Amino acid sequence: MKTLYYNGSIYTMKAPLDTVEALIEENGRILQTGKVEVLRSQADREVDLKGQTLLPGLTDTHQHLIMIGKKLKSLALHEVSDLDDMKRLVSTYESTEKWNLILGYDENNFPDQYRPSHEELDALTDKPTLVTRVCQHAGVVNTRGLELLGLDRTVTDPEGGYYERDENGELTGWVYDKAFEAIRDATVEDDVDSLSGDIETAVDHLYTYGITNAHTEDMSYHGPYQMPLEAYKKTLGPDRKKFRVNLLRHERVYDEMVEDAPEFIEDWIEKDAMKLFMDGAFGGRTALVNAPYEGTEDHGLQIHSKEALESLVKKARANNDAIAVHVIGDKASDLVVDAIEKFPVPEGKHDRLIHCSLLDASLIERMSRLNVICDIQPTFLTSDMPWVESYLGTERLEYLYAFRTMQAHGLLLGGSSDAPIEAVNPLLGIHALVTRRGKTGVYNEKEAVSRYDAFRMYTHNAAKIVYKADRAGLIEPGYYADFAIFDRDVMTVEADELLETRVEKTIVDGTIVYDAHN
Repeated sequence: MKTLYYNGSIYTMKAPLDTVEALIEENGRILQTGKVEVLRSQADREVDLKGQTLLPGLTDTHQHLIMIGKKLKSLALHEVSDLDDMKRLVSTYESTEKWNLILGYDENNFPDQYRPSHEELDALTDKPTLVTRVCQHAGVVNTRGLELLGLDRTVTDPEGGYYERDENGELTGWVYDKAFEAIRDATVEDDVDSLSGDIETAVDHLYTYGITNAHTEDMSYHGPYQMPLEAYKKTLGPDRKKFRVNLLRHERVYDEMVEDAPEFIEDWIEKDAMKLFMDGAFGGRTALVNAPYEGTEDHGLQIHSKEALESLVKKARANNDAIAVHVIGDKASDLVVDAIEKFPVPEGKHDRLIHCSLLDASLIERMSRLNVICDIQPTFLTSDMPWVESYLGTERLEYLYAFRTMQAHGLLLGGSSDAPIEAVNPLLGIHALVTRRGKTGVYNEKEAVSRYDAFRMYTHNAAKIVYKADRAGLIEPGYYADFAIFDRDVMTVEADELLETRVEKTIVDGTIVYDAHN
């Protein structure tokens, strides 16, 4: 059946403010664009946009989709800023699983950056409990949880992580990076059916923001990689829930996935690069930085030695693969760029640098000469604004989230949220990109980008990142009939109106998967 879309602003994303009057889609692809009077005679069905705005479906280029589903079902503390309220929520929360998993704790929301110890957590709950920090690189475990895991002061810190200790050498309950990962893994109680439910919950939520594709990293956090992969294949596809995902393969499961060579579903569930971590996050002062954090001698946490990093890169290259690396601090980016320069990405591919939060002029210049793209999270900027200067000092802020400068050097930027770390709504990211404004003011305004460039990060740039520039992210014949329909003209309204904008419909493969009025 041929469906005509007309009577609205239909942005092609091929050039700023480039529009077509109408389009026809058939069998999940755009068949033709042009004038309404020319196309109408070919259509079997019509969709009157009634003055609304249609764009290619949006993509989030870095998130953790299964964890979004879990967040929507669990206790999440991301927006809690009253200490008594936080304690009440934790004390009254009781999951149906062996562990209470509580997400999104952020000490910056509370007076004096309050962080509970395991004894303070004990006063709130006697069930084994892990409270994860908002960055998902740290968390705190209560005494019952430590006992269940057999952890005490004799535990040895893993490479790339540590168990925090007090002045007497006793565990405080706080764990970081590789130590945190080990504890998080120990709390997993998933199966294929539960993960499928998480995926359904998350995708239904993403639909409401016009998101039709996500690049996600889930393969090593929910039991053997086969469980999340099978859950995706059970849940998504052309004859199931219509949503497209690209799956990064974490270093911990990469060898197994290469050896097994599992089947994917073309156009729907596709494999992506090897994912690895080089450092932590600013909030826990574990991002790896060249100059120490203000008032300290601490440079953060280096998760891999130079030799270990090079070994992982060589492994990816031996399998004709790209790498996707978590880098937040400038020292982390330095080390990764060194490795990429030494072991270039295979021809026709590009490496992914995820976050790229703190850079400098020489790093940006070096990156611009490589086949690398940057998955950025614009709302990190607004989340960090209230406190990051006290961690990094004023001088380094010039190259913190320097999106316009990166773009001016020819770097391809993909827009993302790192959800559930940040809210998944792409319009929050686009607003941050074009205004650089958060609750505490405007930050480094000269790094703002144009509206068109911001939306490109979530449409055609995102398609280029996963080698789909020939079929996704544009309104063009032959491209996916994946659309986001907004209640106003998002390309021309005042920037603050983006925060009030609503998605009216989301279409994937020509099928309406979300309608705000149904």
